[in-house]
Amino acid sequence: MAWIIAAPAIADAVEVTKTIEAEQAWIDAGGYVFVATGMRTDDGANPIPASVCERLSKADGISASFALQRTSASGSVAHIPGGRASIYDVSAGALPFLGVAPATNGVVLVTHGFLDRTGVSDGEAVRVTRRASQGSAAAESDPLTVRVADTQILGEEFDGALLMPAQLTDTASACYVKTDAAHYDAVHAALPAYLAYEGEPSITNPRLFGSEFTVDYTTAFQDRPLRWMWIPAAALLGLLWAMLQWSRRSQTAIYATFGVRVPSRIVMQTSEWAVLAITGLAFGWAIGITGALALGARTDQALALASAHAALTLIGASVLVILIALRPTGTLLNALKDR
Repeated sequence: MAWIIAAPAIADAVEVTKTIEAEQAWIDAGGYVFVATGMRTDDGANPIPASVCERLSKADGISASFALQRTSASGSVAHIPGGRASIYDVSAGALPFLGVAPATNGVVLVTHGFLDRTGVSDGEAVRVTRRASQGSAAAESDPLTVRVADTQILGEEFDGALLMPAQLTDTASACYVKTDAAHYDAVHAALPAYLAYEGEPSITNPRLFGSEFTVDYTTAFQDRPLRWMWIPAAALLGLLWAMLQWSRRSQTAIYATFGVRVPSRIVMQTSEWAVLAITGLAFGWAIGITGALALGARTDQALALASAHAALTLIGASVLVILIALRPTGTLLNALKDR
């Protein structure tokens, strides 16, 4: 009985833990991030209003946003001239978006790829040399504090690049917006109008495109089939109890012959069931938690789901026990006729 109670809890807790970890990896890769760009026209792509993009972080359901301006410039850290990298100008919102702390003298955001290639360390003060390119002259920045940022959430194109916070008050190439599961659809629907340029809506796409083969993490927890495993577990316990009562039908017939009525029989059988159920529940709950933890489930999920499955299985099985006790029972004479 204990293993029948424990098995669904173990399977469900392990599956939920895997789903949570997969969802977190999906979020870290940009699962709740939108990228807005301007509508394509005959003259090229429209820009994005940078100031509007920056202010979106104050809107309900949006946790962070920043504008990004692609440039044709490349640059390097002044004391490591060989470490050339692409330069992108970003608005101030990029720091909270990427979880980077500001610095009093300003920062330059470097990726892990740039860090590995040049040996620059986090927190180091550097000057960034920007090489001359189409539309911009060569320049060298004031001393800036290096901040290492994980740009996986933005996409692979930024690995090895330099993100330079700048005053983007006019327009930008793109706007990155971070939301959550509860506001995902609403934010997706609202962004084209919010980031319109001269009356033309922007083009807003999820950072990670989905398909019929990808998991919808907004409903994955509720849609998991293992959440209903307590039903077959309860049915199995009810079946085992029914088989036990069938094997003892002669004893039940004797009780009926000597005047034991249905209410008394229900009390007798449910009392017997209660003793077995309480013992099985205690052992099943303990086995469920131990087994789930041993197979890698999170502690909170193991506790919550082992408790839920154990309680639901016991309630379902108890209902079946009462229904079995309510069935008509013949007397001893009827039982002898069956032999």
